Amino acid sequence: MPANKEAYIRYRIIDSCLRNKQRPFPTLGELAEKCEEVLGKTFSESTIQKDIYAMRFDQGLGFEAPIEYSKLHKGYSYTDESYSISSIPLKEEELVAIEFAAGILQQFTGVGLMGKFDEAITKIMESVNISRAMGEDNSSRIVQVEHHHTEIDPSLLETITQCIINKKVIRFNYHSFGSGKRSVKTLHPYLLKEYRNRWYVIGWSSGDKDMRTFGLERITEAELIKEKYYRHTDFDPDAYFKYSFGITVGDNKPEEIILEFKGYEKLYVKSQPLHSTQKTIKESDQSLVIALQVIPSPELTMAIRSYGAEVKVIKPAWLAKEIKSGLQSALKNYE
Repeated sequence: MPANKEAYIRYRIIDSCLRNKQRPFPTLGELAEKCEEVLGKTFSESTIQKDIYAMRFDQGLGFEAPIEYSKLHKGYSYTDESYSISSIPLKEEELVAIEFAAGILQQFTGVGLMGKFDEAITKIMESVNISRAMGEDNSSRIVQVEHHHTEIDPSLLETITQCIINKKVIRFNYHSFGSGKRSVKTLHPYLLKEYRNRWYVIGWSSGDKDMRTFGLERITEAELIKEKYYRHTDFDPDAYFKYSFGITVGDNKPEEIILEFKGYEKLYVKSQPLHSTQKTIKESDQSLVIALQVIPSPELTMAIRSYGAEVKVIKPAWLAKEIKSGLQSALKNYE
């Protein structure tokens, strides 16, 4: 029968004690004390004895741990010194799943809160990843994810996370890219959001008396302050960003954006929609016409421009004019 989380932790503790060559042959009492030290609660020797039995014989766990009691040393040990419950072979599909998950986690190594898990992530990648045989040769990584560098203060992500969890208010200096101004902001944070390799915090800004979004790389000198935490009772992250394209929300209402794609780009846009609201209006061998219901934003404009000559704005007229003007300005750079 599968064990609960606390039992699994005890199994790990017992495993660690049995592999400790500095203190060999631990007794039931010593194992119970170690579990108490780690978990902060008392365990009877009978509980530890049941744990050892489960590690040896519970087929649901699959450990089949070679544990034996030594009458000579009056304690327990592994008959196979190289054994550990951490080194149990995994099925091929489990290896693939773990390698994929570790690859995703690896892109966040060095980033604030996640940076604390660098060593663990590295160990996962080393253990699972890549020592599977490929023919006669050694190994090969089968998953590669995009890595990015961040200019975030290593402790800032963790600080804001703790503020959200513990409902604390934070004050910081903020440099706005849009206005170029620097100002002091007081924020009641609700949500951390990652968009295109950048982290943002969303919450109620006391000074602005409204919901605001701040980029973490533009925040400096953050500190907790003693101010009563305020939260909109109706704040829902999914609803808040439902019609946003990127990170911008503001007070604008969503509009219908109709775009026509040509060439290879129409295949990419069809297979990987630009937004959750994307709907196909018309499709032919030459083009794909789609509709989006989104709030106009700088991120939307940048995304459209990135497709160059392969996209045309059909609607609204003001957006088509804006994109056209931007293309004309771009051409002047080459005159």
